[in-house]
Amino acid sequence: MSDDNQSNYAVPIWRPGAVRQAVLAAAEKLADCDVIVPPLIFFEALADRAEDIANEAIANAVEARDDASVVMNIRSARRILHRIENEIFLASEQAADANIARMAAYFVLEGNDGYTDAVYHDAWGAYGDPEFGTIWGIHQEVRDFTPAFIFKVCMRGDVRLLAVECHAPTRRLPDNPEARIRARTMIVSGIPLLAFAPAEIEADAATCASDVCDALATLAQELLALHSLSPPPRRDFRPRTDA
Repeated sequence: MSDDNQSNYAVPIWRPGAVRQAVLAAAEKLADCDVIVPPLIFFEALADRAEDIANEAIANAVEARDDASVVMNIRSARRILHRIENEIFLASEQAADANIARMAAYFVLEGNDGYTDAVYHDAWGAYGDPEFGTIWGIHQEVRDFTPAFIFKVCMRGDVRLLAVECHAPTRRLPDNPEARIRARTMIVSGIPLLAFAPAEIEADAATCASDVCDALATLAQELLALHSLSPPPRRDFRPRTDA
């Protein structure tokens, strides 16, 4: 959801426990609407993690010695507080699937491309692309298929796409993070696609979401290199052409 839509909702008031309460409020609303979602224990763990992240950002702001660090950390805590309840509700409703909702919740909380937060767009294509940053949507058609998630990494009119699927077969994957991401990636219609098994997501959605963020960071660095703003990425999660 774009920043423009934040004005449509009451502004949350921060206090200790407010972020946790916001996550649980989203879970309660989803249950009232009979949306297919993970069990309450998932949202309780997510709520604790969200509260910890927000509190850590606030603590870092208090301890920071320069204004830029203060602003960055306050902005991070404010983003979580202002967005998390509405975006978890909207994304879970759009997912209509417990495992996709698990992944979506962690993308809302911690999704990033290594440089900026990944922004959820509930109405895909309605807001336009950012000058630099990453947007994502659920069940959106891209080229000739409709993955569970589509991410678009943008830089001055250039883009890189990444798709994510959540119903792949269970496989034995390497323990090394780089090898693991490469092993789960395929190319579909020219777009890299990361495939996760339901059992993986149920066991640890946070780690699965982190693997996606690692791939997004490679694509973001690739775009920065294209515009001579950064060296090319040293790692690439995509299958080798000679494989």
